[in-house]
Amino acid sequence: MKTNWFNRLLLSYLPVFFIISLSLLLMTFLTLSEMSKKASVKANNAVSHNISKMIDSKLADIDSLFLYEIQNNEKIKQFFSDNPKDNRHYTDIQASSALKELLQNNPTIESIYLYRTPDRTILTRSTLTDLNDFADSQFIGLSLNSRVPYRWTARTLVPQNTDGGNARRVISLAKNTNLSNLSILIVNVRIESLLGWITSMTDNNSTFVHLSDEEGNLIVSTEATANGKTSNMGAGTVLSSSVSEQTGWIISSGTLNSGILEFVSSLFYVWMAIAAVIVIAGLTWIIYVSRRQYKPVMTLMNMISGARKASPTQLKTEKVDEFKFIESSIEELLDESNMLQEQHKELSVYHRRHLFLSLMEGTNSTANFGKYLEEELSRHGIHQPVSGSLVAIVEIDHYTEFAIQYRSDQHLLKYILGASMKELVENKPFTVWTEWISNSKMGILFLFHHQESEQEVLESCEKLRDWIALNLDFTVTIGIGHLIQQLELTAESFREAVSAVGYKSSLGMNRIITPKHMVSKPKGELFKQLQVFRSISQSFRLGDEKWEDYYEEMYQTLQDQLYTHDDLASLMQVLIGYLQKEMAELTEELNKVWIEDVQPSLLMALEQETQEEVYQAIHDILKDAYDRLNKLRENKSSHQLMHQVKMYIADNYCNPDLSLTHLSDEFQLNAKYLSRLFREAFGMKFVEYVSEVRMEKSIQMLLETEDTIQDIGRAVGYDQSLTFIRVFKKHAGETPGQYRKKYSSI
Repeated sequence: MKTNWFNRLLLSYLPVFFIISLSLLLMTFLTLSEMSKKASVKANNAVSHNISKMIDSKLADIDSLFLYEIQNNEKIKQFFSDNPKDNRHYTDIQASSALKELLQNNPTIESIYLYRTPDRTILTRSTLTDLNDFADSQFIGLSLNSRVPYRWTARTLVPQNTDGGNARRVISLAKNTNLSNLSILIVNVRIESLLGWITSMTDNNSTFVHLSDEEGNLIVSTEATANGKTSNMGAGTVLSSSVSEQTGWIISSGTLNSGILEFVSSLFYVWMAIAAVIVIAGLTWIIYVSRRQYKPVMTLMNMISGARKASPTQLKTEKVDEFKFIESSIEELLDESNMLQEQHKELSVYHRRHLFLSLMEGTNSTANFGKYLEEELSRHGIHQPVSGSLVAIVEIDHYTEFAIQYRSDQHLLKYILGASMKELVENKPFTVWTEWISNSKMGILFLFHHQESEQEVLESCEKLRDWIALNLDFTVTIGIGHLIQQLELTAESFREAVSAVGYKSSLGMNRIITPKHMVSKPKGELFKQLQVFRSISQSFRLGDEKWEDYYEEMYQTLQDQLYTHDDLASLMQVLIGYLQKEMAELTEELNKVWIEDVQPSLLMALEQETQEEVYQAIHDILKDAYDRLNKLRENKSSHQLMHQVKMYIADNYCNPDLSLTHLSDEFQLNAKYLSRLFREAFGMKFVEYVSEVRMEKSIQMLLETEDTIQDIGRAVGYDQSLTFIRVFKKHAGETPGQYRKKYSSI
């Protein structure tokens, strides 16, 4: 696609953009430069003031030092005393040594000398000279003749012939030592020390400082050359000045010239005006170009408004964004196109799923159903004729945990299962069609075209199961139906596959289940378990440890039979019902524990998928409840007594005279009190308990011996056989003879 219009826009705006940007940058730079200049003025004002304060402080310190020495140094005071001339030799030497000591302690001082007026004698650190022979006699004369107070003076010091060296710049101060004869002390400070003080407070690379006297004569400068003159190479603009309160000297400071930047800064307003003119011209150009480039957009707007039956005037009055209007129009067309495509895909997916479910359910029984199936399969890409079909059901094990763990990734994992199956059979002589028929079950339809082979289907399903177990965090159980020769009868194979996978609760998970496995065990029957349920419930209520033996017996029976998960859940609900009925006979305290904690836990245990998991979960819950109930019973003082009564009944149930009166005599208790304690401990009346024990023993004898009914009745404590038969029928629902005949053959 050519981009002529884009290039035109680019060439129209880019040059103007760069020019305006550079102008704005220039204006920004100039503004910042001006702000920097103002900041520099403030900074220089501070520097000048601080340097002035510092110099005043330093010179004041020197002034104070020598004032102190004049007043307190005895050697110097003796030099100016009125001693006879013959006695001055020693005092002069002492004064000279004092001057040497002062020079050593104050490196900033160039020299010190004393002038004694009466004999016109000058003392330095090394010589004693007459005024006429002293090189600096002129300054001494000026100081003596001055009518103003002595103050610091910048001058050129002429050295003595004996000192050697060249003339050098110093600042000097004359101090009166003896007002009676006008003797003075002269202090000369190195000009280099003054320069050092100044440079310590300035940056010589960017700032200069000039120190001048009251008449404007330069004393020292940070730009001074070796001869004391200022160099013009780095000359800059003076930005601030300060006058010393003590000396009256002027301290001037400023920034060094920076070439072209200084020149640009000096024409600040000119450059700002030029930049503003450029920006205005650029904006004018942008407006002009934008109006020209807008014409094609307006043409397109007119075309769209005509198609949408909206006038351009109406669009202007409604303040519609032109590009938004164009974009929305194109998006409407795209949305309509996408919607039609999505509808087509959804209908295709729905139709494909509907066809699959129709095959599985076998709901269509019309005569032309087979031809209809061939046409529909051809529409979905299966063009080869179908010679046979077989259905497998893949069920995710522990689906509740799977749904919780993969809350947001379920669809992805389910897609992986279907794609993995198709990949495993890619080179097989059959076609695979997968659909999820429920949240946890995926149906797989194997369509054979030339040669039917159930073994290859089993191998493919086993590879899929093994791959899932090795690579994913969950397992699957696969149920497989029989091979069907007619496509329209595929529902038979589907029902067999569903039935097969339904028995995984008995046969186990993470495996392949075929119709052959379903005939390996007999189907479970409910009535065979009822007697065991009754024994479990009664033993559990009475606190008898035999309940675990009965429970294990029940489990062994379950293992030998085949149950679906629904059948197993129904069976265990019957057991829970028996337990609930028996526990209702206990005291309110014990029954409350059962209702609030144990029973809800048992119902939740039924959600386990396999027979072994259900068995183990219920056993653990009952074991814990058994221990809790026994602990509550043992907390009562009568529990041990009732346990002895129970053991006595177990040993003497065959005694026809066994009754509450007999027990009251045996244990020395009131019959009514004994009956109440027994009922509180075991949740049933004494008579009912004795009857239960006798009936259990009679059932055991009926099934294990060949004794007559009369003999069995007497053996369990009934002298009258009619009484025994009546009680047995009430307990078992049939006579002893009927019971023996019915269960002995099993």
